[in-house]
Amino acid sequence: MLYLRLLSALVGIPIIIGAVYLGGPWYAVLLLIVANLGMFEYSSMLKARGYRIPLTIGFLGVSLMLTVIYIEQANFFFPLIMLIFLILFVNALFSMNRSSVAESAVSFWGIIYLGGFCGYMLMLRMVPDGALFTYILLLGVWIHDTAAYFIGKKWGMRKFAPLISPNKSVEGSIAGILTTVVIFFSAVILIPEVMPVNPGQSIVLGLGISVFAQVGDLLESALKRQLEVKDSGSIIPGHGGILDRFDSLFLTAPFVYYFFILIRIL
Repeated sequence: MLYLRLLSALVGIPIIIGAVYLGGPWYAVLLLIVANLGMFEYSSMLKARGYRIPLTIGFLGVSLMLTVIYIEQANFFFPLIMLIFLILFVNALFSMNRSSVAESAVSFWGIIYLGGFCGYMLMLRMVPDGALFTYILLLGVWIHDTAAYFIGKKWGMRKFAPLISPNKSVEGSIAGILTTVVIFFSAVILIPEVMPVNPGQSIVLGLGISVFAQVGDLLESALKRQLEVKDSGSIIPGHGGILDRFDSLFLTAPFVYYFFILIRIL
């Protein structure tokens, strides 16, 4: 399993880093693929529990949300959300024997989850210095997840959230937070040219990334627990599915986005 995780990282990380560096349509297409694969996995998990969500509408919804963000037409975002809601509602009305209002509701939830949070990852890259901010996001989440995984696996004794994710430990959680904060703080002191924050801000940034990464991971774990599935998919060897790998990034992206906006204002 560890071998597969490392092999997937060796293949996947350069692709992500390269897409972030290139930006523009390259990064947007990467997120479009992530969002749509995530929607497919979400649909598959729900299908295993008897839900039949309108997958075509899901694909269309997340794709349109990312497109509106990419072309910088924020004024159309709220009308688009309402349009997606209306389409799902009408679909439920005209498919009473095949689709329910509940299935439309969980479809809408998935579209907001994937289109919205992938949208924040795209927005972060599009701001001035967005490539640097995105690298900080990725590095912070990867540092946290790696430290939490290995420390928790080696020394984890007390369960962190046994009802949601039995394998997570308090020791792993603390290790992830401390490692991220220490590395960010050290980077500000040693290589300040690549960390556009002061020492105090680096602590807040590292702490925030760690907390939101854990919350994002727990959210997806709770979803899998509710639907009684182990992994969201199997597209990434050693990691599971797209949702399994990107869940920590989804909730962390908005935090990093607003963090850098606030420190520039203040």
